[in-house]
Amino acid sequence: MEKTTIEKILDAAIRAPSGDNSQPWRFDVTDDCSSILLYNLPEKDDSYYNYQQVASYIAHGAVIENISLAARHLGFSINVELFPNSSNIHQVAVINFRGEENFPVLEPLYESIFKRSTNRFRYQSAKSTIYDLKLLVESVNAIPGVVSHFVTEPNIINKLAKAFMINDSLVFESQAIHGFLFRQIRWNREQSINSGDGMALDVLGLSWPEKLLFPMLRFWQFVKLANYFGLSRVVGLKCWYNFRNVPIVGMLCVERTDRVGFIQAGRAMQRVWLEATRQGLDFQPLVGLPLLFYRGKVADLSAFPEKRQKQLFQAEARLRELLNVGASEELVIGFRIGKTLRAGGQP
Repeated sequence: MEKTTIEKILDAAIRAPSGDNSQPWRFDVTDDCSSILLYNLPEKDDSYYNYQQVASYIAHGAVIENISLAARHLGFSINVELFPNSSNIHQVAVINFRGEENFPVLEPLYESIFKRSTNRFRYQSAKSTIYDLKLLVESVNAIPGVVSHFVTEPNIINKLAKAFMINDSLVFESQAIHGFLFRQIRWNREQSINSGDGMALDVLGLSWPEKLLFPMLRFWQFVKLANYFGLSRVVGLKCWYNFRNVPIVGMLCVERTDRVGFIQAGRAMQRVWLEATRQGLDFQPLVGLPLLFYRGKVADLSAFPEKRQKQLFQAEARLRELLNVGASEELVIGFRIGKTLRAGGQP
């Protein structure tokens, strides 16, 4: 493989989404450019959500899917070996490019890799949005081990919004979650360019009054005081308000709750995201809440008071009921899809 070709593939790879744009990956390329070695960098994402590196494995799944799509577009096939080195737990994959270069394949999702973004603003109603649900569903079906659940009924979506709103409230009730969020905020363009990661303030879906207040929220003592006056509840209500009238809400589930299963979920998330982008739709992943559900099952949620822990378990039960999720399925990645009048995407 030519060096210029591998550079094009890596350019696609690094455009994968990650938790708060933390980019927890490193790439090594063999001398003959026939393989990419993908490594996880745990220090890049030390958030409360990333228990057992689950969030990072989801991000690596998106990376692998981008590599797969780019290679196909450029006329190559790949073979992916997951966790090939038992002596190095941080080596996620070896991706081998097979055969001589063939004629490029028309890959409809490839161009979307470079257009994909997160949009947190309020979406238009379903009546104002044109979409092809069948293609969104089929995009997930291409990844084995992942089950998708899509909802388009407005009354159910409104109930789902009420279940999801707890996560946004908890961001301002847990010092651990709050601290990581504000470490990832980039307050101006210069800071964003210099760091090359994190989230610019403009992509958070804030109104102008919220932008004026937001810098104060980086101080935990101020947040604690503001919570006495209902800050976290207001944040949760905004989540519900922005969420309640979206055209499509989805959830990706896996039966295999190990590293491989989470990587497969990341690949599926990237495919449905890219298909939404191809259709001219906006997309917001909703990963935090499912990650808290998982953490609560395998460890503890001691960062939250017992009342909040109970509400989290109730929220999971409610989501399972509304989405008709099977007992053997683990909720991993939620998302909302629609169309907003406002730009404001984040890579």
